[in-house]
Amino acid sequence: MIKIIDIETAVSSVLKCKGFDVFASEVKEGYKRPCCFIEVLPVSVTLENPYSEIVTDSVEITYFPETETKEELLNTAQKFKETFLYKPIKVKDRFLSANEITFDVDKSALVCFFELEFIQETNASSSVKDVMENLKERVVTRGYGTSKNTD
Repeated sequence: MIKIIDIETAVSSVLKCKGFDVFASEVKEGYKRPCCFIEVLPVSVTLENPYSEIVTDSVEITYFPETETKEELLNTAQKFKETFLYKPIKVKDRFLSANEITFDVDKSALVCFFELEFIQETNASSSVKDVMENLKERVVTRGYGTSKNTD
């Protein structure tokens, strides 16, 4: 079962491999620029059947540039697009893909949003039925033929 912390860890790992410094969104001060803040939140859960559910989680990456230039924000947006839109993200034993990425600028920071949707098992326990020990059969015929070979 994939949890939000698993997605946050996977996104953080991908960003670190691309050379970004990454912080949890709870850090408010004392960080060095350039850096990224990650926040993963649940969007929806749809029950498919008693044993599986469709989960949608949103990922928000806020990038604070070293120098507040439009060029750096555009270059970073391109890196995010190449990193998260064209390649699936490995989360535990699964690969999750984003189908759409949106960008916004908040003051001097670039904000990147995307959603990850996946199917997983629910925590529902399945009831186990007793195994049948012996099957008693009875064959009934109506006399329309014979069971013997008459050749």
